[in-house]
Amino acid sequence: MAPALSDILRITSSLLVLMLLMFCMGAINLEAQVGNLAPDEVEALLEVATQLGKRGWNRNMKLCNNTKLPLKPDADNEVVCNCSFPGGTCHVVAIYLKRQDLNGSLPKAIEKLPHLKHLDLWANYLSGNIPPEWANTTLELLSIGVNRLTGKIPGYLGRITTLRSLNIQNNMFSGTVPPELGGLVNLENLTLSANYLTGELPQALTNLNGLKELRLSSNNFTGRIPDFIQRWKQLDTLEIQSGGFTGPIPSSISVLTSLTDLKISNLLGDGSDFPNLESIAGIKYLYLTWNMFTGPIPDWINERDARYGIDLSYNNFTSEAKYRETLNLFKSTWGGNYSKPVEFLIVCSE
Repeated sequence: MAPALSDILRITSSLLVLMLLMFCMGAINLEAQVGNLAPDEVEALLEVATQLGKRGWNRNMKLCNNTKLPLKPDADNEVVCNCSFPGGTCHVVAIYLKRQDLNGSLPKAIEKLPHLKHLDLWANYLSGNIPPEWANTTLELLSIGVNRLTGKIPGYLGRITTLRSLNIQNNMFSGTVPPELGGLVNLENLTLSANYLTGELPQALTNLNGLKELRLSSNNFTGRIPDFIQRWKQLDTLEIQSGGFTGPIPSSISVLTSLTDLKISNLLGDGSDFPNLESIAGIKYLYLTWNMFTGPIPDWINERDARYGIDLSYNNFTSEAKYRETLNLFKSTWGGNYSKPVEFLIVCSE
């Protein structure tokens, strides 16, 4: 027997009530997730905007999104809040303002955001130096590369012991690397490339036992690559191209068996034998051009996985290696040129 019309209406009404309740509960949950940004942090964000030269922020707009960290790498105009605090209060945990044409200075008001963990101001026109107020923060990621920052790297950066990633590349920082950076015991990524840094690396950097990525290219350092690099057992990326260092590459580099990306080029000096890298089996990119290496090319070069790139161009080897597309030997032997065409190009890192 077909159900009566009254039964159908009763079932339909019940379903509508249930759907309405679910919608309301969802709305209540959403409101709880979004919450309210702490008033003092609203004022701090407006100060940050003024100091950066960021336009468009005001008290009447939603200043941040309740999103989990880490954000996608392409996030470039985002303020992230954590709204899981008691009472539904939100706190700013990340600011991403990349490629925003900001022409102000690094904001002192960052100190007023006590929950801030990520600050990414990559590729703007910011000038000046790093404010001393930042030493009071608990940042974990600090990216201020590709700006117009000047002066010396301040030693008080070493007081931000929570830092895991520090990137200040492509600025105009000068002077020596402060030994206080050795206090960044949680640091995993240190990128100082493309500045005007001078002198030798401080011994205090041996404390960075968790370092995984180190980039020092395009500076004016002096002396040799320090032997203490052997302390960085977890290092998987080492880039020192045109850094000003004098050869040879220290033999202790052979203990860095976690390396997958090794780029050392343009070492100064009279030349040296090729370093012993055979034990570093996981290297995917080996870029050792313009180092005036002498002696034979080691046999293990021929045995490496042909999928991975090796560039030994512009050296003074006394022997040649077997040709393959992923091995660049252009002008790698003394007084001659390698006869095969060069078809391999190293993929440059950011």
